[in-house]
Amino acid sequence: MIARPRVLLIDNQKSVWEYLKEPLEAEGYDLFNAKSIDGFHNELLFNPPDIILLSLTVPESASNEILAYLKSHENTEKIPVIAVINRNNIEEGIKGLEAGAVDYIGKPFYLREVVAKLRIHLRLREYEEKLIRKNQELEKYSAILLEFNAKLEELARRDELTQIWNRRAFNEQIAQLNNYSQRYARPYSILIIDLDHFKKYNDLYGHQAGDFVLKTVAESIEKTCRLTDFVARYGGEEIMVLLPETGEEEAVKIAERIIDSVRKLNIKHENNDNIGIITVSIGLATYLPGSQDDEEGWEKLLKRADDALYRAKETGRNRLCRQ
Repeated sequence: MIARPRVLLIDNQKSVWEYLKEPLEAEGYDLFNAKSIDGFHNELLFNPPDIILLSLTVPESASNEILAYLKSHENTEKIPVIAVINRNNIEEGIKGLEAGAVDYIGKPFYLREVVAKLRIHLRLREYEEKLIRKNQELEKYSAILLEFNAKLEELARRDELTQIWNRRAFNEQIAQLNNYSQRYARPYSILIIDLDHFKKYNDLYGHQAGDFVLKTVAESIEKTCRLTDFVARYGGEEIMVLLPETGEEEAVKIAERIIDSVRKLNIKHENNDNIGIITVSIGLATYLPGSQDDEEGWEKLLKRADDALYRAKETGRNRLCRQ
């Protein structure tokens, strides 16, 4: 409850204010009076009340203007208004409720009724304000929770070492891409990239060095690819690249740029045949709308890319082979 609630009485009869002032102040309220619409505006501007007693015995146009003013201004729309009516004129009270008052009270006054209604509506206003604050807090925490969950979801789809997408994310993405490409008859390509003789590298230089190489190669591949391409670690030293809206010839150019970018890293690898640096082999497969690919699904396309990778390794590594 507000420490000492401020009650604004709008009534052009001074006797009403004099009658209510002393008993309301004894109950812990500060009562002040405005006799005219101008006075009412000034009070709201410089000393806004916690609750309003509005006499409907003033001209109806004036009381309606006051209620309309209250409801149309952000700083006053939440102030509860209790209409003061002639006790034998219930129709007046109903009009007040329809115009925006929260309650009505009749005069001659019963002081206990006045105090009770002030207390009830001030408490209701306090509860409403608390509820608004709680809702605002809940909205804030809900937004934080949504953001946190989104970050958790992304972390669950990222490879911990390389920070590119992981196998789970790749499987989701390729399923979506395949459905899109089938529906709209658009091509796409898959690259399977494998570091050449990577086990030998780990045996010679150690797994910490191997982790560094994987991360470095993944960064190089991601930088070489386009923003629309999807780069993921599939497992071990295999990195997958999805190339949306990409036919075979364009995919070949991207694959060759990747091979070249990895060579330019110039990472020493004495056990990589006679090359002496880290290299990659790539298998490529392309989805062609209207072909057998529509019936076989993305799993068969992935198998074709894997077969192409096997041929690249069998024929000397450090190269690209197509499906």
